[in-house]
Amino acid sequence: MDSKATGFAEEAIRALGRLDVPSARTSIAQAFDVDQTVGPLADAIYLACAEIEEDGDVGTSTWNTLADAVDSAELLAVVESTRTH
Repeated sequence: MDSKATGFAEEAIRALGRLDVPSARTSIAQAFDVDQTVGPLADAIYLACAEIEEDGDVGTSTWNTLADAVDSAELLAVVESTRTH
């Protein structure tokens, strides 16, 4: 994944931890604009955003889906550190 896209993806994941749906969606859209290979991660981010809007939080299974969708140890570390807060 492009390094600029990785930065946007990291911010999208952190935004989920803050329950900040607009920032998560904006950041993952920016990541996708830079590098379309983030598609599976984008799908997981959008799923998490829908859960926040519906349930007020991101469920464990969705965090697991996010962890499966990332393509680097760096992004996996962001998912794991964000989901525990």
